[in-house]
Amino acid sequence: MNRLDPVVSALLLVLYGLVFGAIVGALSGTLLHALQGGRRDFASIRSMRPSRYEVVVDEEVADEAVRLIGGLQTTGAGPTRT
Repeated sequence: MNRLDPVVSALLLVLYGLVFGAIVGALSGTLLHALQGGRRDFASIRSMRPSRYEVVVDEEVADEAVRLIGGLQTTGAGPTRT
């Protein structure tokens, strides 16, 4: 008995498994797409934009943060300190 026979057998099993898995995956994906009538199962959007930002800073630098944010162009209510 050759010592390489088990290694070759194991590699062939892995190769067959990969090929079989790829074929099954492709077929199931195609079948699922066809069953859904070509519709996607997720919403596609171009971009996401936040409606607001929250900046959290330490008390020691809060005044400086408000000053720096105040220099930015804002479309909201502007910087507030609580």
